Amino acid sequence: MGKEILVIGHQRPDTDSIAAAIGYAGLKNELHQGGFQAARCGKLNRETEFVLSYFAVTVPPLVDDVRTRVKDVLDGGLLFIHPEATVRQAGIFMRQHGVKTLAVVNNERRLLGLFTVGDLARLLLEAWDTGNVPMDEPVQKVMHRDNLVVFHQDDLITEVRQTMLDTRYRNYPVVDDDHCLVGLIARYHLLAMRGKRVILVDHNEKSQAVPGIEEAKIQEVIDHHRLADIETAEPVMVRNEPVGSTATIVSKMYREQGLKPEKAVAGILCAAILSDTLLFKSPTSTLTDKEQAEWLAGIAGIDVNDFGREMFRAGSSLAGRSGREIILEDFKNFNFGGTMVGIGQIEIIDPGTLPVGREELLAELEKLQVEKNYDLIVLMVTDLMRNGTELLYTGPQARAVERAFNVAPGVSSVFLPGVMSRKKQVVPPLQRLLQK
Repeated sequence: MGKEILVIGHQRPDTDSIAAAIGYAGLKNELHQGGFQAARCGKLNRETEFVLSYFAVTVPPLVDDVRTRVKDVLDGGLLFIHPEATVRQAGIFMRQHGVKTLAVVNNERRLLGLFTVGDLARLLLEAWDTGNVPMDEPVQKVMHRDNLVVFHQDDLITEVRQTMLDTRYRNYPVVDDDHCLVGLIARYHLLAMRGKRVILVDHNEKSQAVPGIEEAKIQEVIDHHRLADIETAEPVMVRNEPVGSTATIVSKMYREQGLKPEKAVAGILCAAILSDTLLFKSPTSTLTDKEQAEWLAGIAGIDVNDFGREMFRAGSSLAGRSGREIILEDFKNFNFGGTMVGIGQIEIIDPGTLPVGREELLAELEKLQVEKNYDLIVLMVTDLMRNGTELLYTGPQARAVERAFNVAPGVSSVFLPGVMSRKKQVVPPLQRLLQK
């Protein structure tokens, strides 16, 4: 992905997170003639796989973290010399290019050793006494080949920095998996270093962001959730609107620029709106969501209702999933004033499609609560046909669910008619109770 600006959604991505990243990267590339790359930081769920396959859109590359690595600071210069070159040739080459260290490599560019201006000076000083100036000797006879400090291109800069402080050499060779030279790194690279550039879509909460976000340079935030705890070193463009989907905002931005997304991109953006608004049944749904979905559907050549039902049918198929996989299908972490809460959500069309029973789901919730030390962990089983959600929950702060939704003490599940949205109907009341 090189030096491109990453456009990336939250961990455990849903259709909105992926579609917004692809759509916004496409818009930015059209406006700026390239330089933006959609990415993801987790495995796709079945609904999103269906959507991308339906519209023949390539799955964005996986980014495990955005911490700065050695390859991110290399400047592209690659100077080296072969072992049969003479000391004289090496010296001339150094002077021509203004460098003080040369990597010595074979014909496959595998690193053999280093020859430095210090080595050249040492040879000339020794020749002062002997009268024998070894300028026509091959560098392989005088190069350093033992105890070299070599970095791999995927090494973290935080680890490299400490090694540099401990050894204090002028330059260090960088190699790939085959021990082939990819460049030299020096202390000045670290002084000029800047974090990877990232645009966040569909989230603004550190616990949901790609690992290493604290080292990245956040360029923009496009979201439709509550404002949370993402911090930046300087002002950035933030667009946060109370609509049902981030894809709705991206669609509006295309129209504001007088542009239309490509047919396939329009299709996945429309799908994301339908997904996040639960076919406009969610209380987060707005007239703007409907307007944008219809506009996008026209470009993509789909019927909103027919496609939406087909998408939910594909996405709600949980056959073969374990209880834990079902819980983590669409799972988000929240920190409410030091209280750690995990909330998962799945959508079903038919209760019979759940491949495991409530008892197994509750048992897995209890295991996860202990393993991750959650104060409260909740699974929302949202039934699109019944227009409501069953909450399964456990943890030391389970009383918060009872108080928020008027549930009798001592139970571990409750069906809430009309509750469809995690963001608008479950998170806010729990946050009010737990953040006090």
